[in-house]
Amino acid sequence: NQDVAGIRTKANADGLTLYDPEIYAEQQEMDWEKAKLLLKFFVEKGHDMGESSALELYAILQKASSEGGGKFVAMICDGIEKYKKNLATIGQEGPMQVSLQEANAGKYDKVIWIHAQYTPQEPGIELIAKSLGIDKSKICVPDARTAQELLTTQQIPESLSKDLEGDTKPLLVCMAGKTSLMAAKVLATKGVITDSLIGGITELPEGKTKQLSELIRQA
Repeated sequence: NQDVAGIRTKANADGLTLYDPEIYAEQQEMDWEKAKLLLKFFVEKGHDMGESSALELYAILQKASSEGGGKFVAMICDGIEKYKKNLATIGQEGPMQVSLQEANAGKYDKVIWIHAQYTPQEPGIELIAKSLGIDKSKICVPDARTAQELLTTQQIPESLSKDLEGDTKPLLVCMAGKTSLMAAKVLATKGVITDSLIGGITELPEGKTKQLSELIRQA
């Protein structure tokens, strides 16, 4: 935990040991949805800066615009390295529903099963891997409680955060495509862009020749 109240959401600043707004000359509240476009612009121009720096620069532009110029100092505290995954999603629409054909062309590094009641058995995992043309080691299966927590609290559980790590967006798969889409929408509100497989495991061609009980079980 950090005590310094620098650039962060106001809710997270309140209560910090060194957060004392009474002694500050001024505070600015910026809309990250607008400032993140500035981050993308500067990074693509070759400047190594992070999200906090983009918020600073956006605040300076707003202040300079309203006050007709002036001199300002921006402290560039970190680089883009830890924000690369988020950077890739800026300006993109999401979440996306993808067909099996599109998913095969997507070259996903990670596929995440997401359902609050059912979990795939080994034949189900193998079916998903074969259908997507990937190694089954790329498929993550969080427990059903993780999915339930995500959908009910609208927050990303810590156990799921690890599965979402990586440089490319993951593909979410569920029973019929509805739960994965709901999960993708929740994740999108947190800045995590994922794709959702239309139809889920039940619409995979080879799966239609098998009993569903062979592929999944109740969690």
